[in-house]
Amino acid sequence: MKEISQAGFRPGRFSNLNATGQTGEYVAYLEQTGSRLRALSRARYGLLNLSAGDCVLDVGCGLGDDARELSALVAPGGKVIAVDASEAMVEEARRRSKLFGDELQFMVGDAHELEFTDGSFAACWSERVLQHLDDPARAVYQMVRVTRPGGRVVVFEPDHSTLVIDAADRATTRTLVQALADAIRSSWIGRSLFGLFTANGLVDVTIVPTPIMSHSLSDTNALLRLDATARAAIERGLLSEQTVADWFADLKQREASGRFFGCLLCFAAAGTKPRP
Repeated sequence: MKEISQAGFRPGRFSNLNATGQTGEYVAYLEQTGSRLRALSRARYGLLNLSAGDCVLDVGCGLGDDARELSALVAPGGKVIAVDASEAMVEEARRRSKLFGDELQFMVGDAHELEFTDGSFAACWSERVLQHLDDPARAVYQMVRVTRPGGRVVVFEPDHSTLVIDAADRATTRTLVQALADAIRSSWIGRSLFGLFTANGLVDVTIVPTPIMSHSLSDTNALLRLDATARAAIERGLLSEQTVADWFADLKQREASGRFFGCLLCFAAAGTKPRP
């Protein structure tokens, strides 16, 4: 297992990245997870029903990977506007997108208060963002508001309490899964998407469950940062260092013998804004 050298890293701190002072660590994390989930992202683009010339909003764009790929789907004549609350992320996304022209624009923005007029976009996209927000319901309302009638809203979110890991010590596993969920501001957001979409008037709402399975402890740790969660659990007095060491030793043995299994359930939600 690759240990995290920076002890201050916590996945939950995406909620206020501007205040962490650790942008480099979070950029590296997004690169790791983004590369692992890129195929899943591409598979969900079809839910947006995009056409050439469409204008699309990407909420919580991070490094801009989705925004760059979506821009190709609306060419020629289309445009992607991507917003993120982190000034550092927007700056990095712009740096990585220098070859794109006016068809791709990055802005600092708050998902809770999108600064666009009603019905500005043909579609709205967001991936692994709502889980970190103080008020995900407000963000969904805003995405629906800025989407034009007949347009689509598509989001993808994990549900951290659904994490399963095959381990000998069930009590420690339960404690760490709960600690991981507690570290994420809206860790149950995946199971809440259907209710949020319907409450905001979207129709033809579709929920697509996506299990992310792994037979690699190192890959699972890279995606979920189990070691950071374990450190936090020790700091909170929930587990002892020896208990955590024994738990990881068991998982390493399972990985070495080809017996490791982990799975996190995620949900893609898609809905249409009704026409008048």
